[in-house]
Amino acid sequence: MALLSAQNLTVSIENQIPNTPLPLSTPFLKNVSIDLRKDKITCLIGESGSGKTIFSKTIAALLPENVFIEQGDIFYKGKAIDYCTLKKSRGRLIFYSPQNAAASLNPVLKIKRQVNEWAKLDQTQLLDLFRDLEFQDPERVLNSYPFQLSGGENQRCLLAMAVAQQPELLILDEPTSAMDLHLQEEFMGLIKKVRQQFELTILLITHNLSLVRNAADYIYIILNGEIIEHGTPGDLLTSPGHAYTREIVNIHAALTPQPPAGQDLFEKALTEGEVPTPPKTFV
Repeated sequence: MALLSAQNLTVSIENQIPNTPLPLSTPFLKNVSIDLRKDKITCLIGESGSGKTIFSKTIAALLPENVFIEQGDIFYKGKAIDYCTLKKSRGRLIFYSPQNAAASLNPVLKIKRQVNEWAKLDQTQLLDLFRDLEFQDPERVLNSYPFQLSGGENQRCLLAMAVAQQPELLILDEPTSAMDLHLQEEFMGLIKKVRQQFELTILLITHNLSLVRNAADYIYIILNGEIIEHGTPGDLLTSPGHAYTREIVNIHAALTPQPPAGQDLFEKALTEGEVPTPPKTFV
């Protein structure tokens, strides 16, 4: 069952050309249909400018004034929902976490106060929440300003703000962009844990296929504002149909470290107890 579904969605920008009586529009998204399945992690993958952030801001009702839904429908729990109703749902039912966490947090307020602007939690509840999100020193983080924290810590603080409000849909826009590879993998594991523990439906926006292969339940590939392919991670990684999907799968394969020659045979023999004892050497 889809918690939120977009059907044939076209989102455009108005271009007011001088000496022209009527505004023209240019589409950012073209007939996009995406289902965000309840209690699942859905990933939208595409390069910069492909339209993935515009889609996330559309369903979070965060479009600029000159960008509008030209056609299509959005359904929430099976019922049609308009843009004004989406706005009223933002923060309460739908939480949008932007790419730049540090810029999204108030630099002059401590993290504790920012988390509790919407969710009124006592000190014990706050500490428990931050421990659940695997902060090493939650009391220090809660009493810190954003500039005193790392990029990864700020991103997890945004995640804490989202979880504290208990939304039904959590939108994460490039959440690992400020992290190194090790922290990216840790954060993806945390997202899986949070989805299960707090029963969230998650839309994850990214350009990195390798990050989501073990986290996503379903993947959509977007290019030039159009969904060109979708499927489970297993299907897309093993038998991509579109040339662009094949390209990013090949890039992913090229960047994935390969075991040394013969390592797979050695590991197989090791599990079967067939690795011979190496001969003794004498000096």
